[in-house]
Amino acid sequence: MKPTLPFALIGFALAGCSLVQSEEGSAALSPDDDSPPIEGNCEVETNVIGVYQTRGDHSAGNHPTGEGRVSIQRPGRHRLVLSSYEPTSWTVEAGPDVVIESVHLVGYHTQTVNEIEGATVTINTIEQGEYAVACGYYFPSDTGGCDTPGLLAFAEQITENPVSTFHGCYDASEWILGADGSVQSDCDTQRGYEVTQHLGECLGGDAEDPDARWQPQDFRPEGVASCFGPSYVKFDARYELWIGAIECVDGYRLYGAADREGTYYELTDTAGHGQDHCELVNPDFTIPNEDDITSGGCSECSIGDLLDPSGLPVYSRANFGEPFQLVTASFWGELNATYLNCGVRIP
Repeated sequence: MKPTLPFALIGFALAGCSLVQSEEGSAALSPDDDSPPIEGNCEVETNVIGVYQTRGDHSAGNHPTGEGRVSIQRPGRHRLVLSSYEPTSWTVEAGPDVVIESVHLVGYHTQTVNEIEGATVTINTIEQGEYAVACGYYFPSDTGGCDTPGLLAFAEQITENPVSTFHGCYDASEWILGADGSVQSDCDTQRGYEVTQHLGECLGGDAEDPDARWQPQDFRPEGVASCFGPSYVKFDARYELWIGAIECVDGYRLYGAADREGTYYELTDTAGHGQDHCELVNPDFTIPNEDDITSGGCSECSIGDLLDPSGLPVYSRANFGEPFQLVTASFWGELNATYLNCGVRIP
């Protein structure tokens, strides 16, 4: 159960922003009427990590400091916003060709970070006297006290840049921002906590439609179960279809559903065995030769062994760009493969 935060300090005002009381009693950050819009550019990325706790052995009046470790492996310039309700000692590591311009610590209890060459540090926590937004770890919005929209609005104000990535989880302590912009963490999903993420427009995300981005979701697919890793879903407006993906050792398997909570059926191909399905994962993917997954220039793309889901309900099509139809697979008619690797990670 998420605790309700004490918002006695709501009268505090920020330059260009003001805190307002929501109906639920939580604080929300909204731009003042005369605030200029955040324009920014894609040459600098603002990366936000939101977590409630980095260790779970706290109680009323007892708040031991947890440890959060963040590794930035994506080359380029970064401004980091690290947010935890519980006290956290952050360690930030930079990979090759990574420049960390600033780190902004946001939370309720005390936050600290290691010294990073060339980076400025700001601290906005209730306990350290610079109140802003105490927590936000569920996208698109939290209830019960936390405020993800407020956190993201505040992140854009203090970094003077649009948010490029957001990764949220109630309980986690390690994060890696990969070279492709994806964020991996040790979110304690075994205890039922969920990862939610946001990808900004600079990284190809749709800021207006969170359903268009990969989101963790367990689903039970119909068909051959050959992969057993984490599963994700997103909505593809081009084909009016929910796409499900389950991670494999060498890639992933793709499925389709009419509704997010509906039944997910295998995606099949009648002019190959699923090579052209990479367009559902990789926006830069093309395939001049339907039988050669690398023919459009994706040298890292690969596909597994041939499968024939004969007799099962499947979504099928023949060629790149065509809509999918729900059919019953015929003998050696609608085919797919043990895995698909489209040169990019999911999510």
